[in-house]
Order: sequence, then structure tokens, then C-alpha cells
Amino acid sequence: MYQRGKIWISDFWCNGARYKKSWGKITKGGAKQKDERYRTEVLEGKHDLKSKKILFETFAEKYLKFARSDKKPKSAKRNQVSINMLSPYFAGKPVGAINAWALEQYKKARKDAGRAPGTINRDIDCIKNMMKKAMEWGYLSRDPLRDVKRFEETNNKMWALTPEEENKLLQACEKSAQRETKQDKVFAKYLKDLVLVALKTGCRESEIFNIRKVNVHLQERFIEITESKTGQGRFVPINDSLRDLLERRLQDPRSEYLFCNSRGGKLTVLTNAFWNAVKEAGLIQIDAKTGKTFRFRFHDLRHSVGSRLGMAGKDLKTIMEIMGHKTTKMAMWYQHPTSSHKLDAVKSLDEVPPFFTPLEKEGEKKVVNLRR
Repeated sequence: MYQRGKIWISDFWCNGARYKKSWGKITKGGAKQKDERYRTEVLEGKHDLKSKKILFETFAEKYLKFARSDKKPKSAKRNQVSINMLSPYFAGKPVGAINAWALEQYKKARKDAGRAPGTINRDIDCIKNMMKKAMEWGYLSRDPLRDVKRFEETNNKMWALTPEEENKLLQACEKSAQRETKQDKVFAKYLKDLVLVALKTGCRESEIFNIRKVNVHLQERFIEITESKTGQGRFVPINDSLRDLLERRLQDPRSEYLFCNSRGGKLTVLTNAFWNAVKEAGLIQIDAKTGKTFRFRFHDLRHSVGSRLGMAGKDLKTIMEIMGHKTTKMAMWYQHPTSSHKLDAVKSLDEVPPFFTPLEKEGEKKVVNLRR
């Protein structure tokens, strides 16, 4: 038994299986009593009976209650979608009867139905996390889905804008129809500004939606990101062109948010105006391997920023702090050199290496290797 923060946890092995359970914020004495009772149940074989009693749908409700209280609303909503997909396959089965083979059959059925690998992976992540919670809450003695692999997701849908594509997109955003209010037509058409903020900061869509005016510090030249996917805030620097845009947006009297809906509330979804602009700009491609059509997404603006910072030679640590990446692997995932940038790179191979210097001697041209 050990303590993590203020939480007491029982963690031990018995007959080749690991048993782990959290007791919450209780006293050491109380946790010790629960730990002893828990170990006794395991030794007597009573503990494993719980997994045979609770059905998938009952446990799913328990899990969703946890998700709604402990996860972000968007994550909890995605869990609900996954459980809706999983239920026809696992409803009526005890949690203890769900094994790796059953999940592999689910993966196959979903793939045969034409679901995308990424979509199936969200469901796999959900049920695997459910099983981990089942262990933590005392319904399972081991994780039966630990070795189930996710589908490989290809990287071909990531799109880094070229300067020409950016110009087309911004022009289309400026023309794209948006709802206006009679009271205020100056700030109602925000789409172009929204795209520019993404291109100048590398912020996620939800991060931009959450920016309040008090988070914008023009004098100090930074935007404070308080709500992010990783749960950690950061400071995003403001360059000159972004400063002018922000100064104008801050004059919008309708809301406390940098961007708002017609009622002055926080934006929650990207309107169809963006997708109309993407279509107008011709930012739609066909995958050469699969033949599937895909379009430029708002999140690809973030990929564009990561790529541009990388091609500009900025160090990885700086890029990570600007974009809010926690690992170098994720930072590299967002960098996609353009074709012209890669062409410029190989053109450098045509140049004479600096460690070879041609010399003339006795009427002949020779190359002397000066490599150290």
C-alpha cells in the first residue's frame, strides 16, 4: 500500500495477477483496514466474483458518470459515442467475460463496415480505459485488453499550407457568408480574423474559442492560454501583424471573448462558413493510394504553423513551448516541410563541399582533400 498525493492505493500481486485499487482521500488507518479486507477477499477468491455480476451496460453507465465529472466535456461526449457503438456487441455480457478475442472481433466487424481506423481507435481507447477503471474499482483482477493493438493511422491527411493556398483561403474567408446582426456588422464577420489568429499562434481551435479579452496582453506581447488539451496553460507571443489584429478585435463591445457568437457568448463550433471557404479556395485533394477525397481542416492551420517554424530553423524547444507540445515526438509530428523547401534542401548538394578546394599545380587541376 502506498500514497500518491493524498490518495491511498493498494497494489499487490496474487497468483500471477496484479490487484490495484484506489481508496481516495482517507486516513492511513482507514486505508490500511480497507487494504487488509481487500487482500483477504482476493485470497479467498471472493473478489473475482464481482466481475461476473456486473454487466457491460451497467458498468458503462458507471464509467460515463465518472467521465462526465472527471473528464473534459468533449472527452466525455466522445466516450458516449464510443459506448453507443460498443453496446450492440457487448451488452448483456459480464465485464469479466470481455476479453482480447472479443475486442478483436469488434475491430474486424467495424473495419468490414467501412469505418476509418481513427474512428475504431477511439472506441478501442474507450473500452481499454473502461477495463483499467474496472481494475481500479475492484471489478477485475487484471486487464484483459492490455495487449490489444490499435489500428495504424496514416499521416497523409495532414496539410501544411503553401503561401499561395493561404492567400486563396483568406480571400475565400473574407467573402464567405456569415450571419450578421443588425446591431453590429463590424465585428460579426470574424472568420478571416479567426484563421489569421490560428496561423499566427498555432493555437488549437478550442484554445482560440476560450480566449478572453483579459487573456490578451498587448503591452507585454503575449496571449495567456488558460484552457488547453493538455490541461497546462502557456504564454503565446504576439508578433506585429497579430498585434494589429488583436487591437482591433479587443474593441468589439459585444462580449468578454475575443471571438463570440451573435449573442455575445463563447463560440463552441466552427460554422459552415469555414467549410464553404475551404471549398471556394479549392483546398480539397484526392488520396493517391485510397482514392478518397479529403479537405483541409481547421486543425491543419496548426500543422502549417509547426511546419513553418521548423522550416525557419527554429529550435525544437521553442516550437514546443509556443504550440504547447509536451513531447518532442508530438512536436515532430506537426512538422511537414513543403515540396519547395525539400527541393531547396537537395539543391545544396549541387554546391562544392567547403572541405574540397580546387588547386592548380604544374598545369593540372587537382582537388586536395582538406577534410579534418
